[in-house]
Amino acid sequence: MTKGTPSMGKKRKITHIRCRRCGRHSYRLDKKYCSACHYGLTTKIRKYAWQTIGAFLKYSK
Repeated sequence: MTKGTPSMGKKRKITHIRCRRCGRHSYRLDKKYCSACHYGLTTKIRKYAWQTIGAFLKYSK
């Protein structure tokens, strides 16, 4: 088995598909949950305060 560049061309496995809840390409097939909204893990949508701080600072002037 060779290492390096020739081996990189064999990586054809699909790991993520589009999430049915948030629509992002973040639903991981092997772990059965979305990394963007945590669909499959919890019923609450994943959100943090630091995600919206940029919009807050942009319009607070």
